[in-house]
Amino acid sequence: MKYRAPRSKPRFHSPFCVFFAAAFLLCSCTQFFSSSLAPWAARNPADLVPPVTADNVNELVEIAENDPDMSLEVLKGIDRALRNAGAGEKSSQQAAALQAASNASGMGSAIMHQAGNISETMENKDNAKKLVADVLGDMGNLKETGSVLVGILPEPGTPEFNAFVEKADADDLAMAAAVILAAEAKENLNSEDYFASFDPGDPGASLNRRENMAVELAKSALDKGDDPNSGLSGRFKDILEGLNLLDSTEIP
Repeated sequence: MKYRAPRSKPRFHSPFCVFFAAAFLLCSCTQFFSSSLAPWAARNPADLVPPVTADNVNELVEIAENDPDMSLEVLKGIDRALRNAGAGEKSSQQAAALQAASNASGMGSAIMHQAGNISETMENKDNAKKLVADVLGDMGNLKETGSVLVGILPEPGTPEFNAFVEKADADDLAMAAAVILAAEAKENLNSEDYFASFDPGDPGASLNRRENMAVELAKSALDKGDDPNSGLSGRFKDILEGLNLLDSTEIP
């Protein structure tokens, strides 16, 4: 039997081999993610969000949950879809818009992380307002999110608004109220000063459309407090009261 020398194992230490291998891997991943709905891989979220319908709206909200930019595109998609939606579809899509707006603004995760601190400072409303103002300070999508959301929601006091509230979760209503008021605050030079001076209970107060929407959403969230399935949680009561969106004497 002839002796065969063992084959030498290939070596990949060459910098050229490493470079081409990395380039091939990057190209493959880019092609994969560009054809998917993976929010973490999207370079242009608007190109990845399909037209929103009553059938896919909740799935799209969930897919985009951890990506504020993609969530903003979903929110815009809901706005477009409502223009041709039937009466029975609108309230469900408007309720889904609350979650999309929370995710788009980034407020949902930020407030959830700070909820304990907010509760601890509720004995001093000025501290609570400052804390909330600090949390909201760096949210890039906040103003656009608030503007789109107000355009999506029906006018308070109408049958359409009541139908929408019936479909919505109390905590989602509360978060939407905070998003809209925070977006309004960000239009001002100092959001902390805005929160400090905002007082819808003042007889001389004059609320604009966005401020009024925030107040009505907060009231609607509180009104659902007796519902065992969708009642307003304690942490959101604290947040709304801290922002002067609720009268503390009305809170059960």
